[in-house]
Amino acid sequence: MDSRLQDYLDGDLPLEQLPVELRREAATWDVLLDDIRRTAPAGAPMGLDARVLAAVADKRRRSRPRWFEWLLRPRMVPVPPAAALAAAALVFAVISTVGPSDDGATGEPQVYVQFIVDVPAAETVHLVGDFNEWQPTVELEDPDGDGVWVGRVSLQPGVHQYMFVIDGSDWITDPNAVSYQDDGFGQRNAVVAISSFNGT
Repeated sequence: MDSRLQDYLDGDLPLEQLPVELRREAATWDVLLDDIRRTAPAGAPMGLDARVLAAVADKRRRSRPRWFEWLLRPRMVPVPPAAALAAAALVFAVISTVGPSDDGATGEPQVYVQFIVDVPAAETVHLVGDFNEWQPTVELEDPDGDGVWVGRVSLQPGVHQYMFVIDGSDWITDPNAVSYQDDGFGQRNAVVAISSFNGT
């Protein structure tokens, strides 16, 4: 194609500046493009949003280290309930920091537990559980914008149930929890067991 005709089609050259021999070809292109504009469906192509979201998620996955992906990959492991609670206590012993309670009334030690969930499309993520009366008072953070939300919460020793609330309305169960318990409403709560680490 003649570069002057290309400039005309790109809007960089007015029709009057084209040589006479190219104006007829330009008119043919104008008719063809007008026809395409009239018959083309309005809006973005069907499924474009899903393809864009998939491409963004794939790019995020590829930008993470391989060991991090391995840590986040859900696994199905059949474990008896007692062993599951013991394993949960052991896992949280590794990632938790123990400190004395600021609560003088109970004198119970507190354990700081880190919660992690991968929700790339979320705007907000809150942690709810029996430790905060299922109210979205604990907000998780995504400091580097990679879709992995984290939060550190002080909990008393014992067995606790929890879920995540996405964008204020969608309640999801932690896919990486070691144990689950039916909530009586058709869903499952994730379960975490906290040890006091002081022999009590």
